[in-house]
Amino acid sequence: MSFFSPPPRRLRAELLDLDNISFEEARKSLKDVRRVNKYLSGYRVLLRYAGQFLRDHKENRPFTILDLATGSGDQPVALAKLARKFKVPVKITAIDINCKMLKCARIITDPFPEIALVQCDILSLPFCSNSFDMVVNSLSLHHFTRKNAVKILRAMLSLSRCGFIINDLHRSRVAYISIFLLTRLFTKNRLTRHDAPVSVMNAFTSEEMRALAQEAGVDQFKVYSHFPYRIALVVKINEVHHGKM
Repeated sequence: MSFFSPPPRRLRAELLDLDNISFEEARKSLKDVRRVNKYLSGYRVLLRYAGQFLRDHKENRPFTILDLATGSGDQPVALAKLARKFKVPVKITAIDINCKMLKCARIITDPFPEIALVQCDILSLPFCSNSFDMVVNSLSLHHFTRKNAVKILRAMLSLSRCGFIINDLHRSRVAYISIFLLTRLFTKNRLTRHDAPVSVMNAFTSEEMRALAQEAGVDQFKVYSHFPYRIALVVKINEVHHGKM
């Protein structure tokens, strides 16, 4: 097997997801995550495709967005800033199951009244079909088994009127080595040092992402690769038939 071919996916738990992690340690690790998103395209990839949906919105009402597994809330903040730049009113519902994540998210989303935080399980969402214009999931799909990843895609398809975006990592040996070295250089947080390399090895490849979309019943979709080792799955509902949850 070539060094440049993706290694097998072996799903491992990330420390940040554990209940026994203190809030302060989690807060510092989430700050590291935001730094990674800022400098390694975590925001740029999402905003590139979300901007297309926002520009297409012509109705006289706010554009509604559901952010799944929001973490520290940095992704909906980035979306809110983009919407303000485009002068498009938005209402963003950001959900997470982890109360420590939501406590961190409340701090950075406080200046953005267009963002509402809700604690709930991504695998058991309390929303009706077609409840939102757009659904997004950033850097969390890799936390789930393949079966649950398909379930999440089906939910995103059902809940969105215009389409959905998944923004995630791409599994590779080079990405693993790169993030392993980077985290040793820029942080001493043990959660970040453990979780960042694990996240890369938990991630799906472009081919696997296509297979997930097909199994979820998405008829037409596009998968894009971005530097450094990012994947975007973009679906526009007017190009697909809604699947069933």
